[in-house]
Amino acid sequence: MKSYLLVAAAAAALISAPGNAQSGGAQPSSNDRLQQILGTLFGQNTTASNSLEAQWRLGRTPLANQRGQFDARVDADARSGALSSSSAARLKAEYATIVQLEQRYAADGVFTTSERNQLIDSYGELTQTLADGGYADNSTAVRAAVGEGRVEFNTRVDAAVSARRLTRVAGTRLKADYATLVQLETSYLRDGRLTDAEGDTLDERLDALDARLEGAAVAVTPRTRLDAIARALPASRLSVAAQAQLRVEHGDLMRLASAYDRLTPTADERAYLERRLVNLETRARVVR
Repeated sequence: MKSYLLVAAAAAALISAPGNAQSGGAQPSSNDRLQQILGTLFGQNTTASNSLEAQWRLGRTPLANQRGQFDARVDADARSGALSSSSAARLKAEYATIVQLEQRYAADGVFTTSERNQLIDSYGELTQTLADGGYADNSTAVRAAVGEGRVEFNTRVDAAVSARRLTRVAGTRLKADYATLVQLETSYLRDGRLTDAEGDTLDERLDALDARLEGAAVAVTPRTRLDAIARALPASRLSVAAQAQLRVEHGDLMRLASAYDRLTPTADERAYLERRLVNLETRARVVR
């Protein structure tokens, strides 16, 4: 739990040291920079670890909520020259990966102890890398993010498909495009190194793939699934009576989904809606 303790210690230092400015024109240390980062994201009056734990216990997604601030900090450091463009791109991509993990854990409204520990470890390591000025070897960092990240990316895609947040066709296309990116990386590394331009290209394409996965996963909602059911019925070849029955059930689910949009449904209520949707999709012969 090294990174967990690191986050807690740095945030605690924030409380005891109200000002972050350095006296006498001295350059800020790595620990000072980490304090500034945590102070910006989580405030000066609470420890980052406690803030995260408290929100996760309530089923919230604090890392997702703070993503914009983290990305802004990375962009600012890249503009000032404190970070290379490759390190900046990878930091943002890895933060997006942690956010995806947090959102997956939050799906049932409960974070287990091991899930919370995994998130705080990953977040702590990432913030420390940002405080240290990025990755020491950008070629190694990019290679790990592409070739070695393929299994993790595919696992995220499979989880989104299984949860019906992503269509099977879109998932297959994402995996194929990631495989193409791995092949591109392999061609770049034939001479044993990456140029800055090649590293930037890989980082940009990784960011684009993450954005596609995140955007597509969010887009498939109960509403969009119900719309797909309505479109599928006329071509389903079901009898008039069967289609009429499905339309009645479709209307019920539309009202239920509308009610859930206004409220905060429990895990059991979300599971009930999911079962009803799957049943209706199957009977309406919706192809996903």
